[in-house]
Amino acid sequence: MADENTQVAPVAGAEENATQENKGFTYYFSDPDSVNAEMHHVVITLPYELPELPWHWHIEKPDDSLKDPVWDLKVNGWVENSKDGQAAILQEATQKIEELDKKSAELDKKSAELDKKNAALDQANDKFDQAMKAMQQSQQVQTQQSLALTQGLQKVAEGQEQANKVMASMQQILVGMQADQAKTATPTSDTKPAENTNKQENGGN
Repeated sequence: MADENTQVAPVAGAEENATQENKGFTYYFSDPDSVNAEMHHVVITLPYELPELPWHWHIEKPDDSLKDPVWDLKVNGWVENSKDGQAAILQEATQKIEELDKKSAELDKKSAELDKKNAALDQANDKFDQAMKAMQQSQQVQTQQSLALTQGLQKVAEGQEQANKVMASMQQILVGMQADQAKTATPTSDTKPAENTNKQENGGN
C-alpha cells in the first residue's frame, strides 16, 4: 500500500543502472527504521521495469563512500546510518542554511528596492515641502501687499474727505464774498434824490 512516502514517478532512469550480466533493472530498497540492518540497504534487480516505485524503493544509487547507507525522507536522499543521525542532521541543516541564504538574498533585494522607494519618497516629500514654503511665502507677500494697498486706499479716502471739507469751506467763503459784493453794489437812498434834482434842473433849462 502506497502512502505519502511512495514515489510515483517514471523509472526510466533505472535502465541506466541495469547490470551487464542479466540486462535487468536495478532498484534500491531502504527501510531506515528497521531493526534489521540488512533492510537498510538492499539491491534488487528485476528483469522488467516498474511503472512506479513502491514504498521504500528508489532508483538512485547510494554513494560508494557511505558504509551503511539509508534513505532519509527529510533530505530525500541517501545518508550514512548512525545512531544519533548526525549525517542526516548535518545534511538537513546544510539544506536549511542554503534555503535561509536564498531567502536572505531575496530579503536583501527587497530591502534594497524598499530603500530605493523610500529615497524617492523622501525626495518627493522634500519637493513638496519646498513647494509649500514657496506658497506660504507668496501668500505672506500677497497679504503684505494687500495690507499696504488697503492702508493706501484708506489714506487716499481720508485725503479725499479732507479735500471735500476744504472745497466746502471755500465754497462757503465764496458765497459769503459774493453776498458782500452784492450789498456794496446796491444804490443808497441819499444818492437817488441828488439824481432827481439834476434832472429837474436840466428840464427847467
